[in-house]
Amino acid sequence: MPYDAIVIGAGHNGLVAAAYLAKAGQKALVVERSDQIGGAAVSEHPWAGWTVSAASYVVSLLHPDIVRDLDLEEHGYHAYLKDPTSFTATLDGRSLLLWRNPEETRKELEKYSSSDFAGLQALDAELCGYGREIYDSFFAEEPSFARLSPAAQAMFTGSAAQYVERFIETPMLQAAIANDGVVGTFEGPRNPGTGYVLAHHYAGRAMGIQGAWGYVRGGMGAISNAAAAAARGFGAEIRTNASVGMILVKEGRAAGVVLEDGTEIESRYVLSNANPLTTFLDFVPADTLEPAFVKRVQAWRCEGPSMKLNLAIGELPNFSCRPSGDSAPHHNATIHIAPDVDYLQRAYEEARAGLPSSEPMIEIFLQTPSDLTLAPKGKHLLSIFAQYFPYTRSDGDWTDARREAAADSIVATIGKYAPNVPGAVEARQILTPFDLERRFGLPKGHIFHGELLPGQIFEDRFSVRTPLRGLYLCGSGTHPGGCVSGAPGYRAARAVTRDLARV
Repeated sequence: MPYDAIVIGAGHNGLVAAAYLAKAGQKALVVERSDQIGGAAVSEHPWAGWTVSAASYVVSLLHPDIVRDLDLEEHGYHAYLKDPTSFTATLDGRSLLLWRNPEETRKELEKYSSSDFAGLQALDAELCGYGREIYDSFFAEEPSFARLSPAAQAMFTGSAAQYVERFIETPMLQAAIANDGVVGTFEGPRNPGTGYVLAHHYAGRAMGIQGAWGYVRGGMGAISNAAAAAARGFGAEIRTNASVGMILVKEGRAAGVVLEDGTEIESRYVLSNANPLTTFLDFVPADTLEPAFVKRVQAWRCEGPSMKLNLAIGELPNFSCRPSGDSAPHHNATIHIAPDVDYLQRAYEEARAGLPSSEPMIEIFLQTPSDLTLAPKGKHLLSIFAQYFPYTRSDGDWTDARREAAADSIVATIGKYAPNVPGAVEARQILTPFDLERRFGLPKGHIFHGELLPGQIFEDRFSVRTPLRGLYLCGSGTHPGGCVSGAPGYRAARAVTRDLARV
């Protein structure tokens, strides 16, 4: 048998899994349908002189043990903190800038509230504690919601807005924090379960600080490239343009893959970095799995509400509420367009009826002021994450015209806050939920391989060990879920090696 392991998909989790298996002495092959590795953690060059983090765009949850074990920094991975951390723009001339320096943040908050600085400190300390509980479960053999603290369980099943409003009174600040409770999630900030999504975004420790977020030098593809280099260094093989059509099943167990061109490749076991729907409903031969399990897969919540828009612009955004010429501190922060929680909730309620939000939630990231290698001199890249743009529309499919209209809507919304942006756009890359599914294999465009909500987290996510012997799940459909962490890949590789030791 030529291979011990075949990993389906060269996204960052698949590459991490392959690296750990190869490091343990297993002969591993990664097969990737695209002509490039990385999945959604990729750096592309859609325009000459530009490097674009097409899908994922910032880092926090990448586990430091994985960085160390695989020597990712030696292979080119380098992350750095965003500072300031958050900037919220409004249409009435107000704005809010949050810094890593507490005293600078205090000065900003005192313009609006005498109590919010203390409230923010208390919220941050508590949320980091909940995030730490999630972080400590990343590598759990059997993750368990019941083993969390009672306070964490209560917070995770509640709403992000309700939680934030306990600590904060300034609407701009409430929205900036509650925003992280709905990222990638087809729920509004006042809906139950978004408390968990908020805490999940505080779980990372990639840069040594609980809950901190930052950029990757050279774009997010540097993570995947580093993991691939590590895997190859340990002896793994990676093939691109190798699309899987089916998982081979022999004598009741996974025994390799059949590529779409008919090529059969045998292995002792298979790890799928594809999403659960594709893995179990498309790759596994029909009638292989129990009907009850198939029904569970079919009922998996994974309706994607998120849209990614990358804009090449000829000048920095000039926000009317905080005018600037050249690069200013707020350009380095996560830029929020959502003046209050009700704005976010209205955007969700509108999309729940099946149409894109007319006033969408928008996050803007500008890495180019801090990494000059990403764009031609004097140019900048707006990496825009927006909601809610439902995968399933009540007015029909995502046509080219509707893609362009959605992008126009986002640009026009930004233009209300930074009037120079619409005229500064030189090129744009549009990724609707339909595009995210088509390009990156994300189920119905869901960036987390399924909702990160109670009922689909911890033990209620899919296990790395599947009902088909020899088949393992190593993507975000298993614990701890989405964001670029590498933990699903690590957990699947560890499960394989432990199962082999029992044979």
